[in-house]
Amino acid sequence: MNRFWEPYILGVLAEEGKFPGSRPVFVNNSNDLQATIRILSTPPHSFPNSQSSVTCWGSDLEQHGFEDHLYEKDARIQSMIDFLDGKLLIFQMEKKITPKDEFFTAKNIQLLAKKPSFSEHAAFSPVPLFIEKREIDNPDDYSWNQFITNLRVGHYIGRNDQVSKEPEDTPRFLLYKTLENDYFAVGEFESHHYAHGGFSFTTENQEFKFKQMDKKITNEIYMFQHVAFIGLDEEHDIITSLQQANALTAPHSKQAKPQDSTLLSDVTKIAEEPSGTSLSEVADKLKVDEEAFMKQFIAETKRMNLKYKEEDLYNFHTCVKTGGLTILAGMSGTGKSQLINAYQRGLNIDSDKFIMVPVSPTWTDDSDLIGYPDTINNVYRAADSGIVNLLIEAEKNRSETFIICFDEMNLAKVEHYFSQFLSVLEMDKGRRKLKLYNRELENRFYNGSFFPPEVNIGDNVIFTGTVNLDESTHHFSDKVLDRSNLLTLHVEPFKRLLDIELTPAEKIDLKQKNSYVVHAFIHQDRKMVLTENELEFLWEVHLALGEISSALGIGPRVVKQIDSYIKNLSNLTDCPIDRRRAFDLQFVQRVMPKIRGSEEILGKLVGTFDAEKNVIMNSLLVELFDKYASHSDFDRSRSVISEKAKELARNGFAF
Repeated sequence: MNRFWEPYILGVLAEEGKFPGSRPVFVNNSNDLQATIRILSTPPHSFPNSQSSVTCWGSDLEQHGFEDHLYEKDARIQSMIDFLDGKLLIFQMEKKITPKDEFFTAKNIQLLAKKPSFSEHAAFSPVPLFIEKREIDNPDDYSWNQFITNLRVGHYIGRNDQVSKEPEDTPRFLLYKTLENDYFAVGEFESHHYAHGGFSFTTENQEFKFKQMDKKITNEIYMFQHVAFIGLDEEHDIITSLQQANALTAPHSKQAKPQDSTLLSDVTKIAEEPSGTSLSEVADKLKVDEEAFMKQFIAETKRMNLKYKEEDLYNFHTCVKTGGLTILAGMSGTGKSQLINAYQRGLNIDSDKFIMVPVSPTWTDDSDLIGYPDTINNVYRAADSGIVNLLIEAEKNRSETFIICFDEMNLAKVEHYFSQFLSVLEMDKGRRKLKLYNRELENRFYNGSFFPPEVNIGDNVIFTGTVNLDESTHHFSDKVLDRSNLLTLHVEPFKRLLDIELTPAEKIDLKQKNSYVVHAFIHQDRKMVLTENELEFLWEVHLALGEISSALGIGPRVVKQIDSYIKNLSNLTDCPIDRRRAFDLQFVQRVMPKIRGSEEILGKLVGTFDAEKNVIMNSLLVELFDKYASHSDFDRSRSVISEKAKELARNGFAF
């Protein structure tokens, strides 16, 4: 089967006698000039190791000025040798198979002049080259700040089809060319992922280093468009300088390019701020934008004639920023689906970036949700849900927000149809990959160019769901709960429906609405804000749950998610949820759903409900609430415990 390799390769006309049985240039049986090109740079991993040369024809060089008008054979050969003297060739490779033989040819040939230092024994490594542009008219080009930020947090940094994307061909570093024609090496990389959004890289502890390159080195590098061919000596010097550099640690502005190793902070929210804008100014601007978004979101609920507690709206938005799966629970008719619709309208994102997926009780595995590879007909058959198509679009458009809502998601067992997503959601951002089929099938499938083997899920994709907790539905396992914020919407007094009225400021023309992206508001600081006493409280609850069952407890993931929730409240000055309330809400949404079982199991933890006194007696959890009352009054948690105690008294079992 014929095969084409897209990455560019560096080569040179072979020397006389280099390949036994083949002259560097000869006239073939069809009277065409043919040349043997020796490969100088490392080819893709899938290219045969035994193949060190390719063939090109004189006709391939005509576009570069070569003329084959001579009639005498030796003169024709010499004219081609003379034409390629002092030149290197950059090309792509193709394997062709005929009934008698297979051969490798050079395609799309470009020419470069040899540098004075060129040696016939030289070998080169292909390295991706990214170039800064003054106007971002190409989604693959970034400002220096944005480029380094995206790289460091595991985001895609853009496409580069001129170097190998194969997993085994991770470059040790990349090059970045600034507007001032300065070159920076960034690395060292351990692995990479390539999808429709381009490259993303990982390194030890996700710690990246960069170093401005000396012009003596850059002058020795052969560059063509977005690939740089670096000699082994220069590669060694670059890697040594990177190893001696400091980790990326301090912010800088676009105007001031670093002259040495500097670290850009985790401000993934900065896209293209004006030159000289400080990080504090950017943070203030984002704070104002987020407050404006919340006002627009609240106004949308009124336009839709809906009434929610303002606390629930801020709570929902903060849960979305925290990541994972945000699930809205409550009795039928409380407006769970409508709230998510209002959120989409509040963000002012297009309807094609939002899908509502009605969950079917018949779903049994993830093929019902995402589809399956049809190896008989060599095609990937995406499910009717539209999720795969949306995720592919989201990967192409990382600066925009996409929302997926699973309506009545517990009509089927979430652990079955959502199994692969549950694994994906526990991965770090930038490494979330949804596998559609095995990579070796990509070239076989007719639609493999549109449906890749893997789709990366960025933090611009929001996963939400609605559930009714009754006898007709399935209850969530701890695996689902560990990745979810489970919010319960409460019915507001009906008379408040009479109070739904837009203020003059909210009565804006729909054409004047602003558009927002949720991931621009996400707090990225990794430093934990939970206090020692708050952590001690969670630890004591963990130990208490462990006494019930060794399978129960509060894992580190849940603790980090609670911490993330509290951090993500910090931008909202008008938020009705203070720190004490936030800790209470997170305990209800992250921990309380795990507390379920029989009276025999839960009795000591939940306690017993005294109907006459309307109080809970002998509850270990209530005792912990009282012990740590200085951090929260735990009003919502106490209410949920009360309901569970009543369930134990009525049914002998609590859900």
